[in-house]
Amino acid sequence: MIDRYGADYVVLPNPDQRPAPPANVVATPVGWSRLRVSWADGLPGGQAPFGATGYEVRWRQGGESHTRLVASPDVLLSPLDAARRVRVEVRTVDAFGRRSTPVVLDQVPPQQTGERATPELSGMYDDFGEPPRLNEHWHLSGYRGCVDVVSEHGHGLPIELGCGADLAVLRARQPMTLTPPTPAGELGRVAVRTDSAGVGGELTITLAPGPVDRVGVDARRANELPARDPTLPGGTIRVGIDSSGVRVNAAPDVPAVTPGPLEVLPAPARGPRVPHLFEVVLTTAGLQVYQDGLAVARSGVVPSWTSTSVLLGFRGPDRRRSRVHVLAAGFSGPATKVPPVNEVLVNAGTQRVLNLTEQSPQLGIARKPLTTATSARLVATIATAGGMDPKGVVAQFGDLRVPAKPVVAAPSSEDGAAVTVAADVPALFLGVSGADSITPFVLRAPGASQQVRLVEAYLEVTPIGGGRPPPTDLKPARPVGPDELPSIDAVLCNSAGEPLTTTVIPHRGQVLLKVSLDASATQWETGSIDGVQGFQVWLDGRLIASVPTHTDGPGLGGDHVVSIATGGIPKGEHIMEVREYAMDGSERPVSAVLNFAVR
Repeated sequence: MIDRYGADYVVLPNPDQRPAPPANVVATPVGWSRLRVSWADGLPGGQAPFGATGYEVRWRQGGESHTRLVASPDVLLSPLDAARRVRVEVRTVDAFGRRSTPVVLDQVPPQQTGERATPELSGMYDDFGEPPRLNEHWHLSGYRGCVDVVSEHGHGLPIELGCGADLAVLRARQPMTLTPPTPAGELGRVAVRTDSAGVGGELTITLAPGPVDRVGVDARRANELPARDPTLPGGTIRVGIDSSGVRVNAAPDVPAVTPGPLEVLPAPARGPRVPHLFEVVLTTAGLQVYQDGLAVARSGVVPSWTSTSVLLGFRGPDRRRSRVHVLAAGFSGPATKVPPVNEVLVNAGTQRVLNLTEQSPQLGIARKPLTTATSARLVATIATAGGMDPKGVVAQFGDLRVPAKPVVAAPSSEDGAAVTVAADVPALFLGVSGADSITPFVLRAPGASQQVRLVEAYLEVTPIGGGRPPPTDLKPARPVGPDELPSIDAVLCNSAGEPLTTTVIPHRGQVLLKVSLDASATQWETGSIDGVQGFQVWLDGRLIASVPTHTDGPGLGGDHVVSIATGGIPKGEHIMEVREYAMDGSERPVSAVLNFAVR
């Protein structure tokens, strides 16, 4: 167990007054047997209590009790017995593991099943029942092997993001059509209930005048892009929501009825794995964004179209595997019947888009999916580069070249922009007669360079006799690992607390070691955090500081400052390691290493 210790030239941080309890705790039903419990700045107008680095949540129902450590001021309790009273206690935890007095919630969970996200979703609504029939209503776009729909009972549509920098995009197959304005000026709305907008994640809601599968530069988040984004197709409006707030990006040609920047309003904080309802409402006076019924942003942009494709984008924290859940989604307007199609992913002979004269590899695609088709269409998404003409793309099926036209009237030609194109498969490749494969199979475009790449390609096959598409092929869910410790960061600073700009430190003086144990993103795996017993500072393999963080129970991280008199450190090169330890001490510590010299 870590005990408090400091070398004679080290001054350890000392705790301030004890943390304050949250001001209020509120429970909201999220479908059957689930409660979202929120407090402090997780509620409208709420504030984080004094000293909070996280919270301890305890709940009891019947004879069972549970405890969860979280960094954010909300948590999802599931599954619960909808007929039995549940008692919830929330305590603030400070950087030294001290607890506040509890705030108690005691109630019977409301019995609520399968409710619509909002009553206005007359155009299309999907609560992703089991088994989900994703292809019936949506197209899922994502890098193969990185984005998968997995089996996880009772959690809507779980999407595994397995490579650490993934974007999954759902496009509704049926278009959303605006209606005449209501007395309040509303033209239409999109709603989605998901947990993807928690700390480190991102939710995007995109409205594009055509059935595009991706838009813009998908490697960049919405808050990294300009308000007028030239990589978006003409007429496109995109709303990005993450822990930093709301961002509205629009193509340069999108009109605005009111000048001025986006108005971002205070929004309650959100934690990973906690679902919230997000709505984008289009009105004659501009666009509004709501979180759980609370207005969180307003923009003056208005649509220039009456019909649009709805794209929902989901992203987890960068550089870590994660899973997001979509519990419901839909939009307003009249319902439109869309003919059923079966999707078949295909691999082109090369992931490059060739120019019109390049020799193609003699690689093709199997013709079997087309043997029972009445018609078929190739849909592909291309990342442009180097002045490629997106309106000149052709698909080569064997010796035939077929125009593959952009699905929007004004595709972007900016470097890196996603362009979705479509081409009808020639009739001679349909039916039982013919070769087993179509070789070669590539995409070409005038001006295509080595940097123009094929992001995705699939066939939309209309089978003989029609019928519903088959149920979604669910991958086995990756086993969830144990709770994770907070991430650790250590920085050497001058006596004023400013990070050093050099690795050379004077022999006479003082430096501050700032240690940050951040648990905000480590909840993505399990919805909870592994408790911290403390951290140690080692200099050249010798312990110089030890700070316990488990006064009343497991700590949750936080920020600490250790003062070091450099006169106590010999001149020369040094290695400093800061180690963070779990409560049981059986796991290897998480560490951060600093290299510096004393002169």
